[in-house]
Amino acid sequence: MKHSAFTIIEILLAMSIIFVVGALSIPSYRYYSIVNDLERSVDQVTQGLHRARLLSELNEHDSAWGYHVASGIVFKGKIYADRDAGFDEMQPLPVTITSTGLPEVSFAMLTGEPSATGSIFLTAVNGMQRMITIQSGPVLIVGGEEEDNDFLTICHFSGGTPHTIKIPESAWPGHQRNHGDTLGA
Repeated sequence: MKHSAFTIIEILLAMSIIFVVGALSIPSYRYYSIVNDLERSVDQVTQGLHRARLLSELNEHDSAWGYHVASGIVFKGKIYADRDAGFDEMQPLPVTITSTGLPEVSFAMLTGEPSATGSIFLTAVNGMQRMITIQSGPVLIVGGEEEDNDFLTICHFSGGTPHTIKIPESAWPGHQRNHGDTLGA
């Protein structure tokens, strides 16, 4: 009677192939996970902003509504610090994402006009960044990748001291109209 079996060399070879394939797939999975978190965060922030605007336009609970970016909270009130926490709707950002730019935006009752215009930047741990631009008028939020050729350098007049910022071309009309900003540094 003859028994067929694997030799130790065949077992070691199969295990090393499995190890190499696994080791090569972990970075790819990590990259995919980070990109997925970033895209999900863009959707989450955009939906939160739209929800706050809609609630303000509908004059829900006879109040203005806003969105606090870092905590991912749709809040009842004109500013986050004075909100009615009993009405908070929370969807926190993933821990792999940080936000910069506008910290919060509230919307006027009935008209839905934002309290601030500008950009929210979402940055992943690997440095990838997406931008969400808040502007007045019917088009409230413009999202997308940050690409230098779609940006303008402007002199931004806000809070008394003018300073140079980069904005997307699509946000230029709102900045010019609302702040009196000018092109160039």
